Amino acid sequence: MATLRAALCAAAFSITLSISPAHAAPPPAACRPAAGGDENACTARLGSVTADTTDGTITGTLVGGGASVTLWGEADAYLKSQGFGYVPPDPIQRWDAAIDGVNNADPADPNWYGTEKSRAFLPRTLDSLASQFPPGVLVVRFVPDDTHSGWFRLVSIQPVAQ
Repeated sequence: MATLRAALCAAAFSITLSISPAHAAPPPAACRPAAGGDENACTARLGSVTADTTDGTITGTLVGGGASVTLWGEADAYLKSQGFGYVPPDPIQRWDAAIDGVNNADPADPNWYGTEKSRAFLPRTLDSLASQFPPGVLVVRFVPDDTHSGWFRLVSIQPVAQ
């Protein structure tokens, strides 16, 4: 029995050692370093975007060419639009309204749970809206992600008028 237990422990240990961690993908060639702040962050405009609500990611092509990038981020990375004037296009208005709807959470509000649930799903909601934006509207800042090979983590994502 002790021999069997030792063999199982050795097998489990060797399997643990053979699992390799995910390695961060290098930034795309068309990527330009961020102005100030995180020197590892890439700042780029996305030409087109598709959303994957299962993974909670967006995949976009960079304006100027290069390989597409897969991005994910927490709710805090999603910023309200900038430069669209008083009447932005409908998807941009919905983007801003979704952010406003979760940023004003009040524990005394009877709907606080619903607001927090909306905040948890905010990235997926906004990713779907981003796929409806005109080309070149989304400005993203991202860094390599060590937890998902081939993905990048959003530092910020914002619709910005050209």
